[in-house]
This record gives sequence, C-alpha cells and structure tokens, in this order.
Amino acid sequence: MKKWLGIGLMVLGLFGLVFGAVAAYQGVPGPNPEVERSTTPMAYAKGYGHANGGMMVAGGGAPYMGLGVRSTNLTEVSIDPAEVQNYLSQISVEEFTNPRGVTVQKLVYDGDYVGKVVGDYDLSELDVYAAYETLNGVKVFLAYEGNIVGFVLMK
Repeated sequence: MKKWLGIGLMVLGLFGLVFGAVAAYQGVPGPNPEVERSTTPMAYAKGYGHANGGMMVAGGGAPYMGLGVRSTNLTEVSIDPAEVQNYLSQISVEEFTNPRGVTVQKLVYDGDYVGKVVGDYDLSELDVYAAYETLNGVKVFLAYEGNIVGFVLMK
C-alpha cells in the first residue's frame, strides 16, 4: 500500500512540474481589445515608493499612497479646502516613528483609519493637492509647500 502511495505522489509531483513549466512559458498576455481604456492623467500611475524622500513633488508624477489610487477609472473632483480642514479638525492622530526614524501619523476618524501623513506636520498647515473619487469615498492628497506628504479618505 505504501508503495502505491509513493508512486501516486511521484506521478502527481511530475504532473505538477510539467504543467507548471508549460504555464511558465506561456508569455505575457497582450492588451484586451474588448476593454475600453480611458486616458485620464492617473490612468497608468505607478507607485514611487520611497523615491523623492518618500514624497511626491508637485507635478513630478503620479501620487500614490494606497487605497486604490492606481485604478484606471479615477475621477478627479474639486473639493473645498475649508471642508477638508473642517474634516481634519475632527480627526485624531496616532503618531509613531518607524525604524528609519521617519515620523508617521495615522489619521483616525470615528475609530477607522482614514489616512496617513508622513512627517511631523501640523494638520492645519497642510494644503489640498488633489482629490479623487474612489470606491471608498473621496481621497484627498495633502501637501506641504507643494510636496505631497499624505492623504485622507473622506467617506
């Protein structure tokens, strides 16, 4: 019985290797002609990670800080900066310093994490850089002296 089990497992492993190798050499799929692609400014945004010191310079590319901003169907919306400041005044901040020595402020509204600010900034000093409609609400990028330093999701 153990002999048959060993042979069965060996055949199963060989079967997996063959089909895995075939799948690996299929190549990269091409564009789907049936999908209509929009060409909004954020359509093909790429995240820059820690480039530019972890900040995005105004006009220096596409802002990316998570929560679906890389989506191809974003709609930029205009939002009143006073409304954003009012929302920020209702937010509590959980601040910590990461192992690299960078201060990160988690923005909490009604018990939910709704954004973050990277750096030691006073929320009242931040400006609205841009706002986009997402599936979860309006995502507002916050800037300090033209540099994006964080975001807040206004539900």
